[in-house]
Amino acid sequence: MIRTSRALWIGFFSCLFVGVLAFGGGWLTARATGASPVDTFVARLLNNDVRQATPTALGDQFAVFWDVWDIVESEFYTESEIDRQKMVYGAVRGMLAALDDQYTNFQEPELAAQSRESMQGKFEGIGAYLRTEGGAVLIDKPIKGSPAMSVGLQSGDVIVAIDGKVVAEETAGMSEAEAVARVAALIRGPKGSEVMLTLRRPPQEQLFEVQITRDEVPLVTVNAQMLDNGVAYIQITEFKATTTELLDDALRELLPQNPRSIVLDLRNNPGGFLTTAQEVLGRFYDGVALYELERGGVEKELRTIGAPSELRAFELPMVVLVNGGSASASEIVAGALRDKRPNTTLMGEKSFGKGSVQNIHTLRDGSSARVTIARWLTPNRDAIHTIGIQPQYVIVPSEDAEYSVPCVADRRPPAGQQSCADAQLAWGLRLLTGIVPPAAVPTTTGALP
Repeated sequence: MIRTSRALWIGFFSCLFVGVLAFGGGWLTARATGASPVDTFVARLLNNDVRQATPTALGDQFAVFWDVWDIVESEFYTESEIDRQKMVYGAVRGMLAALDDQYTNFQEPELAAQSRESMQGKFEGIGAYLRTEGGAVLIDKPIKGSPAMSVGLQSGDVIVAIDGKVVAEETAGMSEAEAVARVAALIRGPKGSEVMLTLRRPPQEQLFEVQITRDEVPLVTVNAQMLDNGVAYIQITEFKATTTELLDDALRELLPQNPRSIVLDLRNNPGGFLTTAQEVLGRFYDGVALYELERGGVEKELRTIGAPSELRAFELPMVVLVNGGSASASEIVAGALRDKRPNTTLMGEKSFGKGSVQNIHTLRDGSSARVTIARWLTPNRDAIHTIGIQPQYVIVPSEDAEYSVPCVADRRPPAGQQSCADAQLAWGLRLLTGIVPPAAVPTTTGALP
């Protein structure tokens, strides 16, 4: 009895040993050909907790996603560790891109933080807009009154290094938007701290360094001044969280001067907060601001947001300037003023045509998903999306000397001249002061009589 049991055990372990050898040989063969069911099985076990979180109703659709994820985990050749976070962000970005809506998109935490900070109307840093050119990151324009301007940074300065970190190395393999976001993140910092920039100023090749003390930089989105003939000029460059306050400050200065008319310049205004647009409209009339068309055919009426009586300019004749860079919230404002405010004229060029509303969701890791939730219509229920707003008077831009106007906002006259030139503003001023009859203006190419 004892001998028989021993023989059985010996046979069992012999078979097990042979089985393990056979399995190991098969596994090694599979590894040699680049396909290992064992690796895929192990990868599936490692991701099981996350896999269990997949909604039951979407199990079949997500099965393919997890199949590919497991294959990558088990087979993808790389000399370094797989960046799983990058894979997740790529999957989210691809999911939103599949909706085929250019305004529904995803931002990783660094860029999302910069976007949120910018929309608040102020940030802490050196105060300069950036751009890319030929693979390099450049100063596009210092912000007026910023630390960048005070130390003499100029448009076109190439940023070579930041606190000794070489920009080319920090941004290698990035898209233009990612490179700008990365450089901006390195430059920004708390008020009072310092940053050292290594720069090159073309056409010179030599490098120079500038140490800058960071500060709080307000983003000026409203510029205003009184022009001749009692015309109040107001430029709004974006609809940020601070724009209404800045507009109110401008109106407190302008309205006591008893202007006879207003030019509202929305050219190259890319938009911003919908609520801010409603507040801006509330300074010029009271009533419907726009209609939103939500999913399921639901139509929602949104009204202007009122202002104190001393900040209302309801009765003054107004010219609103728009062009192809006027988009989103600026189109809401232009379309509403055209539809609902008497004695208001749109002039310039057709606007961009972004007539959709996005909800921005801040996600758990600081990234953000911007999702289109509605389309909007003007108070007369005119669609804007992909169509734009056609002004009553189309004026092709021109800076010929015959269109001489006062220099407004941050514009400066060309060397040797005392004034600026702007055909669209020139036509607007003439229309408001009655020098050019309205009938002479429609569809002109800018030529003055």
